[in-house]
Parts: sequence; C-alpha cells; structure tokens
Amino acid sequence: MLLLFLSFVIGASAQQMLTYEYALKDTQHLLMDVYVPKEQNPEHSCMIFVFGGGYIEGARNDKQIVPLQKYYTEKGWVVISIDYRLGLKGFSNYSVISGIKKFDNAISMAAEDLVSATDYILKNLLNTPQFSIDPKHIVTIGSSAGAITVLQADYFLGNRTHGTELLPDTFRYAGVMPFAGGIFSHKGKIKYTKQAPAPTLFCHGIEDRLVPYNKITFCNLGIHGSSDIVKQFKKNGYPYHIRRYVDLGHEVAIAYMFQFDVIDKFLEEMVFGGQKLQIDETYYNPAAPKHPFGRSRIRDLKKVGK
Repeated sequence: MLLLFLSFVIGASAQQMLTYEYALKDTQHLLMDVYVPKEQNPEHSCMIFVFGGGYIEGARNDKQIVPLQKYYTEKGWVVISIDYRLGLKGFSNYSVISGIKKFDNAISMAAEDLVSATDYILKNLLNTPQFSIDPKHIVTIGSSAGAITVLQADYFLGNRTHGTELLPDTFRYAGVMPFAGGIFSHKGKIKYTKQAPAPTLFCHGIEDRLVPYNKITFCNLGIHGSSDIVKQFKKNGYPYHIRRYVDLGHEVAIAYMFQFDVIDKFLEEMVFGGQKLQIDETYYNPAAPKHPFGRSRIRDLKKVGK
C-alpha cells in the first residue's frame, strides 16, 4: 500500500482525503482519492465514482466529483474516485471497424481498472484507523464513459471474465448507477451467465447520440444502451430502475450532480432495502437545461481536448 497523502483539508469542512496507488499498469500509476466522512453511517457504505470524458480526458480529482463527494460524505459515506487508463487518448480515426476495436479496448481497460481498484479496496481498505467499509455495501456510479465502465465491470463480474477472478466468489456490487452508460458485447444480447447483475439505476436521455440510448451493433459486436439492457433485466427478473429522459441527449451524463433524490431513493429501496423492484419511469421537464454536448455524436469525440 502506497499512501501518497496522509491527509488533506477540503474547505472549511476539515474533511480528510487519502490518496492511494492501487495499481501500476502500462507504466501508469493509477491512483484513488478516498474522501473520509467526519462520521460514518451505520452501514459503513462506500461509493466508487468513475469520471467521464470519452476515454480521452478527465481525472479522478476534477470538478465532476465535487457535488457527489460533498453530499455523500455528509451522509456518512466513504466516497472513492479512481483513475483509469484512457484508451482513446490521442486516437482520431472513428471509422466503423477501427472505431469498434478501439472502443472495445478502451472500455475493457477501464472496466478492468475498476475491478483492480475494487480488489485493492477489499484487500487494503476495509478497516483502517480513519474509516471502515462493509464489502457488502460497495456501490459504483459513473458518468458517460464512467457510466459505461461501471456497467461493463458489473457485466464482466456477472460472467467472471476480464480479471474479475481476483474478486471473492461471493462478491458483488451492492448497486450500480450509470448516467448515460452502456455495455459492449461481443456476443449480441447481454447475458449474465455466472451471477445476476447488481441492482441498477439507469439514467439515460432518449435523444443521446454519443452513448446510444438503445444500441449500435455490427453483427454481434457493439454497444447496448440502457433501454436495450433493461429488456434483459426485465426478462430475467433483475431489479432495476430506469429513468428515461425525454427531449434530452447526453446532458443526462451529469444529472447525478443535482438529482440526489433519485439516487437516494434507489439506495434506500433496492440497495439497503433489498426490494426487488423493476421501475420504468419516463421523465420530462420542459425547463430542463440543454447543453451543446447533449447532441454530440461519436465522431465529435475527435474534437475533445482540442
């Protein structure tokens, strides 16, 4: 265990932040920031946040984490924000064949890094002088590329592939919360063959053209968005809550910043309450703010960072 920072004061809250290196991959030192609440909740809950940025840019400590970190540490959660390898950084060719291969590789790398981070947490951070974590109460949340990552990691776990063999046979995430996410499949329909997926809160804009709301496939390869994944959840009796945002596109990737009521309800009912619900909700707010990136398409990724 490499503890890079013993403590860090955030604003006037005197909140402690600890930073650890959880893996070294492809010469990259992958770090995680652990935000420690002043007083933990009785469930010793832990939330792992995975940032967005198209697998091109973004960082564990950028402003994406701030609203979530402040809100949930005040509620007694240990909040962890992780690095992951950016598999599309420097990539500019988004033709069908090369694009599919690159997306597949970038998604797999990020999901494997999340698995490695989870393994590190289970082996090193369950009990420390500053906090404790219940391994049965670890949830993941992600935005855009981060949303794909949390879904993909749980998909790998459900099929025990891509390094998930590192995790205990009994481990599963307590909940997964993707905001504009999807799953990359090589075999057509999404199937969980080893264990059921975690209860999942899907939030997705119906007009999303960057991460598809439904799916984009080429033969058996492609990205399956929230609407398509939910069909398998519904068919197999897996608990889920899908929130379909009418007249919004990729803006929904940042909805987690201001819709904590939706997250709290999901956590209360399905994660801690154990209710095996299947909730399908269509949400429309004509006053909802729209952003230029909301109508972005995959080809627009080449403009990111320029």
